[in-house]
Amino acid sequence: MTKIALIEDDTDIAFTVRLNLERENYRVTVYADGHEGLVGVQGGGFDFVILDLNLPDVDGLTICRELRRDPLTTSVPILMLTARGSERDRITGLELGADDYLTKPFAVRELTARVAAILRRTQKPSTDVSGYDDGELRIDEKAFRVYHFGNEVKLAKKELELLLLLVRNRGSVVSRDRILSEVWQMSDDVETRTVDAHIRNLRKKIGTERITTVVGFGYRYDPPTLSS
Repeated sequence: MTKIALIEDDTDIAFTVRLNLERENYRVTVYADGHEGLVGVQGGGFDFVILDLNLPDVDGLTICRELRRDPLTTSVPILMLTARGSERDRITGLELGADDYLTKPFAVRELTARVAAILRRTQKPSTDVSGYDDGELRIDEKAFRVYHFGNEVKLAKKELELLLLLVRNRGSVVSRDRILSEVWQMSDDVETRTVDAHIRNLRKKIGTERITTVVGFGYRYDPPTLSS
C-alpha cells in the first residue's frame, strides 16, 4: 500500500484530504507542523509527500529543499499545497524539486487525480500482472490476451485497462474517481456511468463472482479462494 505523508497545519484541510486519500486505499500520516513532518518523512519510508508551503515553524520550501538533499528522500514525489498563487512561488517550488503544485482552495478530486498521475510517472506498478493466473482468470499483459477458464476473452482497450487496474489492486477497493483518473485520464466527457457500463461488460465476459461493487466507493476484484 502506498504511504503518503501529509504535512498540513490546517486541521479541516488535513481531515478532508486524508479521508479522501484513504478511500483511494492510500495509507496517510498527517503531520501538523513542519519540523515534525520533515523528521517523519526522513525516517518513515514514505512513497509520496503532500506539503503545505505555509507552515507555522518551518516553511514548505525549506522542507522541500531538505528532502531533496537527503539521499533517502531525494526521489520521493512531492506535491505542494499553498495559498500563494504567484508564478514566482510556483517556479521556486518546482526548482527546489517539487513534482507538482496545487493552489488553495482546490477540489479534492483534483488532488487525488494529481497524486495518481504523479505516482504513475514515478513508480512502477506495485503488482506485476503480466503472468497473472488465479485458476479462473489468466492474463498475458504483454500479448494483450485474457483467458477465463482457459477460453480467450476478447476485451476492448478500456475494458482491458480497467481489468488490469482491478487485478493489480486485487482484494482492495478501487474508487470510481481513481478509475476515471487512471483509465480515462479524467476526460471531461467521461462520467461515472461509463465506468459502471464497462464493469457490466467485464462481468458478462469473466463472470459476476469476481468483481464486487462496494456501494458508495467503487469496485474490488476478489480472486477465487482455494476452496472454491
